[in-house]
Amino acid sequence: KILEGSYSTKLTIRCNGTRVRVEGNPSRWQRMDNLFGLRTIDECVDIYNHVLAQYDLPPFTKNTRLFHRQTAETKSSSLIGDGAEITLIDWTRNHMVGASHETSFIRGMSSMQIGRGREPKLYPNGMTCNWGEASEWLMTKLYCKAFELNQHLKKNKRRKNGTTEEQLNYINKLINYCEEQGVVREEHSLRQKLLKRHNLQFYGLVTEQDF
Repeated sequence: KILEGSYSTKLTIRCNGTRVRVEGNPSRWQRMDNLFGLRTIDECVDIYNHVLAQYDLPPFTKNTRLFHRQTAETKSSSLIGDGAEITLIDWTRNHMVGASHETSFIRGMSSMQIGRGREPKLYPNGMTCNWGEASEWLMTKLYCKAFELNQHLKKNKRRKNGTTEEQLNYINKLINYCEEQGVVREEHSLRQKLLKRHNLQFYGLVTEQDF
């Protein structure tokens, strides 16, 4: 089930009878923006559990114990918990680089290689650079927040209904703030292979500091 929230937010719930999966950004759910998002994993899971409760689905619970999963003799042993599993997680923070300095900051950072084999990819408009875009382990991105919000605002203006003048004014003020401060968003997307490699997938047994 794809849930459409207010302000163009979206969550996807999948359930096959034995497993429940939720995909989507909890920091954006029912919020006009996520310039300053949720700060803890518990806050994110609380959003998911609130939505799951509305559809009589069981909540995500914390792991308390780990067990060795039965595997083939040729494969190494793996762990399974008694609670929810994180399959992907994004961490972000904002840099204030000063008005009109966003593109030069991003371009300067794009000259650096992060880690082994993670070449930078600078987009032609100079507003985004990422490392490891197709990686199954980790993707890092820098982008100009004002530019991203502007693209989102244009989409909202094209909508025939559902976007009020007050909401558009709020986004415009937010864009002005990001332009004045020169906000560049840093984003790290940790994928399933990396999480499993470092046993970071077990909700309740990992902390924010572990990441």
